[in-house]
Amino acid sequence: MPDQSIGLSFGDGVDPVVRSRIDYAFRVFAAVYGYRVAGQPGNAEIRCVYGAKSGSEARAGDFVIPSRYRARAPDAKVAALHIHRYAGENFYLAHGVDSATQRPDWLGEIFEWISASHERATNDRDTVGRIPLSGTVFRQQGISPFKPHAGLLMAWMQDCLQRNPTAEKLPKAASPLAGVEHAVVCSHDIDFYYTRKSAALERLSKNMLISMVHYRDASFLLANVKMTASLLSGKPVGSYIPAMLDRIESLGFRSTLFAVAQGTHRRDPIYHIEEIAPHLRRAARRGFGVGVHASYDSVVGPASLKREAAVLEGVMGRKPAGSRQHWLRFDTHEKLYRCLHDAGFAYDSSLGFSETCGFRNGANFAFPPYDFESERPCSFLEIPLVIMDGSLQLASRAERKSPQAIADEILSESRKVGWGGISVLWHNPVEAIQVPEEINRVFWRSAQKRDEHAERWMSGEEFMKACLGRYHNAGLLQQVSSHA
Repeated sequence: MPDQSIGLSFGDGVDPVVRSRIDYAFRVFAAVYGYRVAGQPGNAEIRCVYGAKSGSEARAGDFVIPSRYRARAPDAKVAALHIHRYAGENFYLAHGVDSATQRPDWLGEIFEWISASHERATNDRDTVGRIPLSGTVFRQQGISPFKPHAGLLMAWMQDCLQRNPTAEKLPKAASPLAGVEHAVVCSHDIDFYYTRKSAALERLSKNMLISMVHYRDASFLLANVKMTASLLSGKPVGSYIPAMLDRIESLGFRSTLFAVAQGTHRRDPIYHIEEIAPHLRRAARRGFGVGVHASYDSVVGPASLKREAAVLEGVMGRKPAGSRQHWLRFDTHEKLYRCLHDAGFAYDSSLGFSETCGFRNGANFAFPPYDFESERPCSFLEIPLVIMDGSLQLASRAERKSPQAIADEILSESRKVGWGGISVLWHNPVEAIQVPEEINRVFWRSAQKRDEHAERWMSGEEFMKACLGRYHNAGLLQQVSSHA
């Protein structure tokens, strides 16, 4: 299966815009399942035909995919999704199944998920300016975000490509990493770091209010009361990077630190990049990644992301490979993608939930987003954020499940059909400054379970170096270097 060539031809009458979108979804599928996309589709070992309407358009042995996708106007609301059962899973289909073959338009459905088409017509914005969970298809149509819906569709398509007539299965995509079944990109957004006592006291005071109003967690309140006492006695609470790196190294992996290089909004971190630069440079020398934590106004405001990348490059002495939005703040995907492209990033990891956990784009894999403005794939890779510490706390309360059970469920769902390329985020897993200690324990327990699942945790930069070839073989991201 892996390293076979695969090609896609189109039947007569398929609209050029639809061709571009379907070709994109096909190439992402090929990258995930390890196929090489042939330059001449007719010469490929596996020949797929999209929308064949006559015998002349499909030869014997061709894999015919029903052409059911129709491009919608950006402001067109998503109709009720059709539920179809296959291999023990519910599939939520925008375009239903072909009545004759009972096949869906796999590529059209995959495109709907990974392009975030479901969110284009959403005008709702929260107080921060983001698309709220209530404005997504998950809340509007009662779909669980804990399932990787696009990944499951790929597995269904792969099962039919293998032409297994005996049973319905959802084959797992093979990993490009030898001895590794599942890859997780580990990350830390530096939203607070100790630079002076007054700033630390301000942060801890806010945490006490958050513990009572937002988290409603007595342990978080008590932890911050104790840290306040320690701070007043002279201990620099919040100076956690050295201890965090030591503990992560002792477990045998590396992660990426995202730092705000130039913040101007009151919701940006209080530190200045020069104050934490020595820690960042030492982390880089130890093999950890350092990326841009794009400021609160970097996309929604004056579009300062390119300048912020240049500031961090000046501090670090090398161009940053990756980025994540502070507060996961962007108002439209198109604006975010334009800023990321202009800044020249190799990867981003901003597509996640602020209110819960799970697969926002239905993806348990990394993918280049689709740019509707140019009708082509973006020039960078998106590593979807599936678990964030604060969101895990909110999800635990909303779902009435333990945070460890939710983290285990999401990682398990990703492992079932995929080899990873997802991101997890813990701001400060050493101290209970960002979240209650119970949430921080989930990070360390999950990291310690890696060997049970042949799972590797790594930095975003390590992931790019290890996996970029998969996307190149599919004809994607040809202009992206690994920033080695």
